Amino acid sequence: MRQMAVLGIMGLLVASPSQAQAAGTADLATRFFNAIPDVCFQTARGKPPTQETAASLLLESTSEVPPTVKAHFNRVPTWFRLKAQPDEVFIGVGDSPGACHVVLANTKQTVEVRTKVAALLKAGGFQVVHENTIPGSDIDMLFVSKAPDGYMLISLQAPRNVVQDGIGDQGAVHVKLMPAAMFESMFSKR
Repeated sequence: MRQMAVLGIMGLLVASPSQAQAAGTADLATRFFNAIPDVCFQTARGKPPTQETAASLLLESTSEVPPTVKAHFNRVPTWFRLKAQPDEVFIGVGDSPGACHVVLANTKQTVEVRTKVAALLKAGGFQVVHENTIPGSDIDMLFVSKAPDGYMLISLQAPRNVVQDGIGDQGAVHVKLMPAAMFESMFSKR
């Protein structure tokens, strides 16, 4: 297993879940963030986690997700959770080819996780192509980075503050790889 997670082709190095877990230094935000390159980049390229590969990704398969997660992501058939944060970080796959969702739940660290994930994506070379700036509404940011096989799109959606006293889902990241021609055509029409 690799020692560092490389975020796409940008060269941003963040401790992998196994390394940070072993050192005892990873916080919830880092573990949440690391699921993006460790799990979702592979899923976007057609290699989602399976029962057989889950352990090497420090995941465990689960059918028990919080009711609000199940309600908001009712089309997602397959769920995993991080072994290091089994009640707070859920990864859903299978609702459409290449789609991957990392869901934050059951925590009051909503703002800290959202802020760190956005900062790490920007530091890693992802550009913000859309940001909801309507006061009082949820955060909705779309990040993009060119990759050798298309454009990696990452949607970060989260409440501005903790909801329901931290119970249930507190935000999510959605990852998808879009073919270059499709992405460029879509943005040239704007």
